[in-house]
Amino acid sequence: MENKRLISVKTKQLIDGQEETIELISEGIYYKDNDVYIAEYDESEISGMEGTRTTLVIGRDSLNIIRRGTTTSDLRFKKGESHTAFYTTPYGALEITISTNQVNIEADEKGAKVYLEYKMHATGLDPIINKLELNIK
Repeated sequence: MENKRLISVKTKQLIDGQEETIELISEGIYYKDNDVYIAEYDESEISGMEGTRTTLVIGRDSLNIIRRGTTTSDLRFKKGESHTAFYTTPYGALEITISTNQVNIEADEKGAKVYLEYKMHATGLDPIINKLELNIK
């Protein structure tokens, strides 16, 4: 059964020694599908991805962020693993590699808390260190 939830995403990025924090709160749906929890919400103008639907697939020890619309990507996070993906925007496509250092997940039928630390690297650019906090309630 789908339930409406508030989905909060807080990202801290360390770029060239400067920390930048972005926090977004959206209304979405949250439900269990077999052994994973799914959260879905529509991105807004604030995120720069208006016209994009984001699906979060929350496993016991992994998180997938799937975006479809004006921005398209399939990002996978699992501790100790690296994943290469294409990040497509209206301005073009970028190949990125994500190396996940830390994954903490607490999820049940009522909601979820996810914490990630990862490094994102795009060809020709310096790596960006990221911390992501996700709360669904």
